[in-house]
Amino acid sequence: MSNDSLPTLSELRAMLVAEGAPEEVLGLVDGSRDVDEAVRRLTEAGVIGSPEEAVAGLLDGFSALLEPGCGPLDAELTGAEFLGLLAQGVAVEDVPEALAALIAEAEATGTPEALAMARTLAVVAEEPVRTLAREAGDRLVASGLVEAAWVEVVGGPAVGACFGYADVLGAQDGLAMTFAYGRKAHVLVVLIDHDLGGGVKDCFVSDQPEAIRSGYVQAAEQHGVVFREYTPEQARVIVADALDREPCPVEPDQVQDVTTNLALLRQRVGLLPEPEPTPADTRVHRLKVSLHGAKPPIWRRLEVPSTMPLVRLHRTIQDSFEWEGYHLWVFEAPGGGRYGAPDPELEHGDATTVTLADVAGNPEDRLGYLYDFGDGWEHDITVEDVVDAEPGIAYPRCLTGRRAGPLEDSGGIWGYAHLCEVLADPHHPEHQERMEWLGLDDPADFDPAYFDPDEVNALLSQRAKVLVEE
Repeated sequence: MSNDSLPTLSELRAMLVAEGAPEEVLGLVDGSRDVDEAVRRLTEAGVIGSPEEAVAGLLDGFSALLEPGCGPLDAELTGAEFLGLLAQGVAVEDVPEALAALIAEAEATGTPEALAMARTLAVVAEEPVRTLAREAGDRLVASGLVEAAWVEVVGGPAVGACFGYADVLGAQDGLAMTFAYGRKAHVLVVLIDHDLGGGVKDCFVSDQPEAIRSGYVQAAEQHGVVFREYTPEQARVIVADALDREPCPVEPDQVQDVTTNLALLRQRVGLLPEPEPTPADTRVHRLKVSLHGAKPPIWRRLEVPSTMPLVRLHRTIQDSFEWEGYHLWVFEAPGGGRYGAPDPELEHGDATTVTLADVAGNPEDRLGYLYDFGDGWEHDITVEDVVDAEPGIAYPRCLTGRRAGPLEDSGGIWGYAHLCEVLADPHHPEHQERMEWLGLDDPADFDPAYFDPDEVNALLSQRAKVLVEE
């Protein structure tokens, strides 16, 4: 074999990653100066016999797709898992190049497994790899290979019902999207964690959509979350936004699920219809949020998307005042509407279904926001203006403000004022007790006058999104 036929170091590493090689094997490649040295070290370790054998090993993972009874979902899951493994061992910017090289190496074998690989990647990979895989598959068919039965329908399941739950505290969303190949339905289940940045925390596939629905309904009843039916357009908006953010799996099984299924999730979201754009989609509300009764005044000036649901506005206010978000809350709209966790007894509507523009669409409109029914932190919200979003700017954002947000559980506005007095007076009989409660060694560490918009925006950036591209 000539050196011209050898893969590059990055291509060789990508092949090994795609085969699930352990870190100690990848280390043999990473510690090599060139391909010849890497191949020698891998051969001496008994990992590979030759680059051709490495490609053959990679293609073995697609051999099951040639078996009778293999369906389109099996092919998609195989391709998605392959991409997930590759992404674990190759830098993001190198993935397209590595995939292009792998497709070319596979095509050169001229085998049915190479055709199966090309057809799966033509569905679950992203451009430009998708086009490269499709073209490679077409050439393999032109050379005489026969397509598997699933190729005719793969990548085009019918879109079905979408449903899930919305956590009224704004921490998590669970959403399930149903698809079907003929009579065989499957569902993609997605967990989105807003406390961890709004990305995908978990994602898995089930062939039991009705069981998933029943579980969601039961969980909603038991845990006080809201079960919701979503239109496919609504589901697309929610999941596409999560996919724009960094995945945030925590538990090992979540890491495995996201690694295995993220590529398929991206493909399936692309099948959902896009909502019709509205003028409000690129409009921004400029709000002044003031803590009622605070002297000196405590306030924030925020810019938020006009279409922001009130549950997200709740989270934005929490971040702006650096609250913890573990108490009950409710918005009071003009005309008497109250929105928070749906509660017929309290006459609270569902804050996940109502947007800021729905209840306060114009300048000078006002909203009330009550956080912690015990301490009673009342906020006055004034719509100062409604403007076009600036290109390239992510919203929500904090423009300015004054003074630190009060401490949780400090007794409401009057209790907080008393706490500030106690901490400012080292001779006050409650001084040491309150210092210990706050975990402070020096009262100078607590400054009620402190405010830094950059710190607030660092929190808001976890949920911020650009509405108009530059």
